Amino acid sequence: MVYLYIFVIMALAGIEGRPLIRDKKWVELAVFSFLIIAGTAIIAMNTLAFEPYRGSIIIDLIFRPYTSLIKNVLTSF
Repeated sequence: MVYLYIFVIMALAGIEGRPLIRDKKWVELAVFSFLIIAGTAIIAMNTLAFEPYRGSIIIDLIFRPYTSLIKNVLTSF
């Protein structure tokens, strides 16, 4: 099943990435490739029942003080 996921992702990436190659947008192609590879790794880890790294943990650590402050202000009335 993992091979099917990877094949579909690479086929779609090839279709989406072709204009970047044609227009010689190498920086955009590098970022696009990085995101595709990172997404494929997370999908493969989820499929194989490993616990992938979650980026939402960092976002939660950054915004938790702000959201708790807003929640306290709004519920204090």
